Amino acid sequence: MAREIAVFMGSNGKSATPEEPGNVVIYRRQQGKWHAGNSLPFQLDRSEGLAGVRRQVTAIIEGLGQCRVFVAQSVTGLLYKELEQAGFNIWEFDGRPLDFLEYILVQEELAAQNRVPEQPAAPVIEETGPGCFRVSLKAIQQNGNGLTSKQILQPLLSGNYYLVEVLCSHIPPWLEAEQLSGRLECTTSRSPEGIKLIIQKQRCG
Repeated sequence: MAREIAVFMGSNGKSATPEEPGNVVIYRRQQGKWHAGNSLPFQLDRSEGLAGVRRQVTAIIEGLGQCRVFVAQSVTGLLYKELEQAGFNIWEFDGRPLDFLEYILVQEELAAQNRVPEQPAAPVIEETGPGCFRVSLKAIQQNGNGLTSKQILQPLLSGNYYLVEVLCSHIPPWLEAEQLSGRLECTTSRSPEGIKLIIQKQRCG
């Protein structure tokens, strides 16, 4: 958890706004104390437009490595947006880092404890006609978000259907076993999108 915090600082040793000349200093908490680590010179230059700002921010993000907490006197506009999209938690504080780093660490840890894990989204099952359905398993197969192909397909195949079209990146082993045993009538074809399975039975019910 936020054992590294990046602070944009001016020459007076206090947090500053990125439009001023200064340095992004990475503070690390070790053995109960904060220590200043790498220092990256930085001043937000808007003279080259949005593309120039993005290049500057990208360079800073790369220099910060695994650190994903950024503090400045104020953070606005494109800088805020780019940092947020890169996964940073952004804080605004005015003062010396040792006056606020511990507070930020505590708040970050509390937020992590209270964060509710996102529930995996189930693939949409599209009804293409009476008793006919289409579903893509590629997302859950590629992302491994906790759902399984069996959880998605078994309720569908145990109900009333005539034809189920399944798009997948690979054939689920349990489904292949059902096909080989003759319990399911299934045909397979390949397309640029992936493997397409057509599961069919003679009538609904």
